[in-house]
Amino acid sequence: MTLQGFSSPMPLARIGLAALLLSGCASAPPSAQRYVPPPVGATVEYRMVNTGSFGSTSGPLIMKVSEAPYEGRMLRRYDTPSGWTLQSPQAGTVAAFNPQGQPLMRYNPPLDFNFPFFVGKTWAVDHELTVGASNKMPMKTSWKVEAYEDITVPAGTFKAWRVVMTDNFGFRQTNWSMPDTVGMFAKRISERPRGHPQGEGTQVLEMTKLPAVR
Repeated sequence: MTLQGFSSPMPLARIGLAALLLSGCASAPPSAQRYVPPPVGATVEYRMVNTGSFGSTSGPLIMKVSEAPYEGRMLRRYDTPSGWTLQSPQAGTVAAFNPQGQPLMRYNPPLDFNFPFFVGKTWAVDHELTVGASNKMPMKTSWKVEAYEDITVPAGTFKAWRVVMTDNFGFRQTNWSMPDTVGMFAKRISERPRGHPQGEGTQVLEMTKLPAVR
């Protein structure tokens, strides 16, 4: 048996071996194994657009990275003019505070990413949400890594993981996350539907400048 266009025969076994070797040369599917946070002292700049229950403020947003103690451990702290949040080593929100340091929301366990990332991965977590000083309620989040794709924002074009989180209150957040390279999200869309406890609204954040230490 000969292959059309070749003058010498090639056994089927050799054809199969050649195909196997070629398939082994294909690049492995992308994955993110861990989270690497931006350095302490860095600032990150975003463009923010709010509607509805998120308020009417739109324009530049500067986020400053530091550290703060919380329940016996040091966590990353992210300050903005509207308050600050504490983040776990798995890039999850632990707690949010107003500018005066009063707690707004705390999550137990935190709203952690689940590494490694790969396209199609899903997970779900039961939390205890504390609103204000002591108002506790159950909360469930569901997550999906939908894609690894190019995202273009004012800061440039980046490879990012599109991760969608929804909760039992109807909230939906889409992150274009860069956990193992930049350590921040390139873009984030937060959506509260009609009937949400905090009211309907949206917030869009797009990175305008990469993290920089000043």
